[in-house]
Amino acid sequence: MSALAASDQRPPLEQRLDPQIRKLAVGVWTAELIGDELANISYGGRPVLRAVKAVVRDHEWRTFAPSVRDVAELKDDDGISLRIHVDYAAPDAAPDAEAAGPDGPGTAAGPAYEAMLMLRITPATVEVSFSGRAKTAFRRNRIGLVVLHPTSEAGRDVNVVSSDGTATSGAFPVDIRPDLVFADISSLEWADAGTAFDLGFSGDIFETEDQRNWSDGSFKTYSTPSALPIPVDVAAGDTVNQSVSIEALSIETPDNPYRESHEQAAFTVGEPAGTVPALAVSVDSTEADSTELPAGSPGERPQLPGLDAVLVELYEPREQWPAKLAAAAREADRHGAALDVRVVSDSADGVAEALGSALGGQLSRIVRLGLFHPGTQCTDPAAFGALKASLSEAGFSGQLLAGTRSHFTELNRWISGSSDGSPVPQDADALTFSLAPQVHSTEVPHIVETVPVQRLAAANALKLGDGRPVHVGPVTLKPRLHAPDQQAAGDELQDHSFTAAWMLASLAALTIDGVASVTYFEAAPPRGITAADGTLNPAGELLQKLAACKGDPVLAAAPVAPHRPDGASPLTVYPVQSAAGLQLFIGNLSPREATARLNLPGGSAPGAADVAVIGASAGARAQAMPAEASSPDDGALAVTLGPWATAVVTFRD
Repeated sequence: MSALAASDQRPPLEQRLDPQIRKLAVGVWTAELIGDELANISYGGRPVLRAVKAVVRDHEWRTFAPSVRDVAELKDDDGISLRIHVDYAAPDAAPDAEAAGPDGPGTAAGPAYEAMLMLRITPATVEVSFSGRAKTAFRRNRIGLVVLHPTSEAGRDVNVVSSDGTATSGAFPVDIRPDLVFADISSLEWADAGTAFDLGFSGDIFETEDQRNWSDGSFKTYSTPSALPIPVDVAAGDTVNQSVSIEALSIETPDNPYRESHEQAAFTVGEPAGTVPALAVSVDSTEADSTELPAGSPGERPQLPGLDAVLVELYEPREQWPAKLAAAAREADRHGAALDVRVVSDSADGVAEALGSALGGQLSRIVRLGLFHPGTQCTDPAAFGALKASLSEAGFSGQLLAGTRSHFTELNRWISGSSDGSPVPQDADALTFSLAPQVHSTEVPHIVETVPVQRLAAANALKLGDGRPVHVGPVTLKPRLHAPDQQAAGDELQDHSFTAAWMLASLAALTIDGVASVTYFEAAPPRGITAADGTLNPAGELLQKLAACKGDPVLAAAPVAPHRPDGASPLTVYPVQSAAGLQLFIGNLSPREATARLNLPGGSAPGAADVAVIGASAGARAQAMPAEASSPDDGALAVTLGPWATAVVTFRD
């Protein structure tokens, strides 16, 4: 047995963007060890499980950060065994004083929790066992193993064996399901491409939820059933022991249906397939004026011509509203934008009057307005009706929104869980919900995998709203809901070119009929589109260019002979027919260089193309070269982008 110590000496951000991957293969099983996560478990080249990992989550659902202390490997004639020692640090925020030790969990005194993960892969099975121990006292909502099932399982029939041995038939849902998918699980059984799989659990009762509610790219099977009371006090020395195993029995010889390659992908730019939604940005409602430039910054903040609105949330007490609205109005004036106001209050009494007074009687500045109950984060139908009446008397002409200021899951549960018909008021103009890709996982591959789920969530919202327009946002890297006067967490990725590439992929996913607007990030650092010096970061540069395309036609960009069955690619191609000419927005969501080969419509000559690299000052790179066209009437272009790069190729008329 040999101990393998962590040896990655790169800066933490580089490690996060491009983590070390240890590839494992036994028989026709393959998997990847990424940190403490056993990821991308496949059998005969076919995805079986997205990941198996251990989580420690406190009484506020904050996740303890894992760090691998050491790894030891043993190979034998039957397979591979890995022993992984993991430490878990408590979240930065202070926990309950009564539950904490003298130094608090996860302080300089040491980690709050530690565990030993044992991985075993043989030609027939993959097994993961977890032995955890608390190093200090805290309160928990969940500790133990979770299994992530890929979203490609949607629609698959499953046999669910419960803790008493009874079996029932079920299926992974196609539409996003608001309630539990499976409950009281001892094992799950299914078949795929001639192979029967048996996924067994021990150490607790498990259940499955649809994580697509939070835009995760997975279904999740986890312990600590939701029917049990939480939080639970954990004493120092308390232990948890669980295991998960998946067994495969091949009825036919498995084969590898594809070889993964991200080196090059081809796209054909075609006919109009949609329009660029209206784009907005938010301002931090916990600060009186988050739009002021930091000391020493050159000039004014850059303008974003074409920006639709500036979104601001208003909490009680109302004495703070005038200052917050004034700051939002100044930001909106900078861009020539309107206001999108979201009020968090349990009553509509006096809301219209307070808004009118704060804006000097200019309610016409508000293009969208929503009122959300602080307890549910959703619309209260009675309060909505009262607000509608008072706004009508005040001459308000904007849209009145219903829905939630929180994640799609709250919208889904609010509407689907109503026993009295839809709670959406009949005279609501549109629905709204927010998106954040790191509710459960902070690893970059998981953030990337939220992108296609965003489109599904928007499509489901359109169904739930009976076709009403949907306004998505704010879209933020980290969950944005927090108590009044508390700062939402920033992310080191915010100023990186990754975020521009991710935003482009997100917008492409959300460009569907019915999505009327999308609000991205904040105006100011550390969660916004500007860096600390007041200049636009890569996401801000991209938003500036996209906002100017509001309402312009978006052309189809169909992949040519995708190398994977689902057409997955790290490349986003978003063609816009703008007043400036044909603009190709292209992003690379990969830590590797990638090339997009583009078949262009007739009349688009590669020689007349200008290439603008988003985030070039931060080191992003891209280049375009003419390529061989498939037709003499068309053009072709090959655009090569560096890791996490985004570029805009404009064809001059």
